[in-house]
Amino acid sequence: MLLWRLTGTFDFGELQTMAMGGQIATAGLGVITFCIYLGAMGKSAQFPLHIWLPDAMEGPTPVSALIHAATMVTAGVYLLTRTAFLFALTPDVLQIVAWIGAFTALMAAVLACVQTDIKRVLAYSTVSQLGYMMAAIGAGFASAGFFHLLTHGVFKALLFLGAGAVIHAVGSNDLSHMGGLAKRMPQTAIVFLIGTLSLAGIPLFAGFLSKEEILGSVWAGGLSVPFAMLALAAFLTAFYMFRVVILAFYGPAASHDVVPAPVHSHDTDGHAHGPAHDAPPVMTLPLWVLAILAMAIGVYFTLHRHVPIESTGAEVASPGWLTPLAVALGLGGILLAWLTYQRRAISADSLASMFGPIRYAALRGFWVDDVFVAGYRVGVLAFSRIVGWLDRYIVDGVVNVVSAWTVMAGERLRQIQTGRVQDYVFGVAVGVLLVLWWLGGTL
Repeated sequence: MLLWRLTGTFDFGELQTMAMGGQIATAGLGVITFCIYLGAMGKSAQFPLHIWLPDAMEGPTPVSALIHAATMVTAGVYLLTRTAFLFALTPDVLQIVAWIGAFTALMAAVLACVQTDIKRVLAYSTVSQLGYMMAAIGAGFASAGFFHLLTHGVFKALLFLGAGAVIHAVGSNDLSHMGGLAKRMPQTAIVFLIGTLSLAGIPLFAGFLSKEEILGSVWAGGLSVPFAMLALAAFLTAFYMFRVVILAFYGPAASHDVVPAPVHSHDTDGHAHGPAHDAPPVMTLPLWVLAILAMAIGVYFTLHRHVPIESTGAEVASPGWLTPLAVALGLGGILLAWLTYQRRAISADSLASMFGPIRYAALRGFWVDDVFVAGYRVGVLAFSRIVGWLDRYIVDGVVNVVSAWTVMAGERLRQIQTGRVQDYVFGVAVGVLLVLWWLGGTL
């Protein structure tokens, strides 16, 4: 509504022409773009409106893949990409977008490190990658964020469907119920590893160049602190994803097998399956399609490094040290996960105690949910009690008083009806006299 009042149109082409021609007044535009960003913040799960996304993992895994990879959460990023020409006129709002995006990426990466549910790990990973995209948009490089949106859609769908195949075979989302699945589910292990390497930003895989372009964009935008947060998030991304890979596929097998659901656990002869195994072709075929696509995208963009990342019409080259840094961050996270969960050279308990306060806070979601609950109890419930008191004693009180007066007036007027004819004749006579007096006065 504010945008319509300012420009008189909702057409993207007309708005862009007006913005490029300097025909949009910037006085109230900051409020407009910030309100647009608030909608995108909730849709694309930016801090502090991110808490709904991990809780949306209760549905079937294909639905999770669709929501996280293609349709729902990316709508906010898409909206900001389409309206980037408006945000370019409000650099202060872009700064807010970049800082919140970088903080969201780092915070969600920390939260993913302490999850034991494989789908919640991937959910927090989605929140983190959405923060990456928002940070690039905030730095003024919307095309870099949109490029990562496209590559992320491929490998995140692959990871969610791969997680679904694991859950289908094991019968549980808990990583402690998995382990050693690579031997029993080799196809799932391969495709899940491809998706993980893509998410970690390793060369020849889909997410390599898009994540590097975001880091380069934020650096080119002069946002050194958000750049550091995104770099640390890249390291943690590789760490927590290979933690999942090792615990699920290459670590020691769980002490007990979780029996799959009966509908999937019997052969035609009626005998139950034993250990977990790869899903049927109807489930594995989409995994291989996405894995091949992720590899093809990664190989193409690794060999053809030039991607037109533009800011206000001018291409900006990334510094030469960025590629080695991005690769080192990914490999460093993989190495730490391997040493901790595969080789056991580093104790996971020691690593957890080293970051004890952070881990304690992460296990409680940094108390963001608690803040919302407290706000609900202190704000919404207190306000509802006030409204209830006003409704009971003010609104209902006025109605009760008026109704009591009506009853009282009715009882008084009822006394006029005596049932005696002479009283009625007297009343008629008085009425006639009053009418005659009134007519005489008017004439």
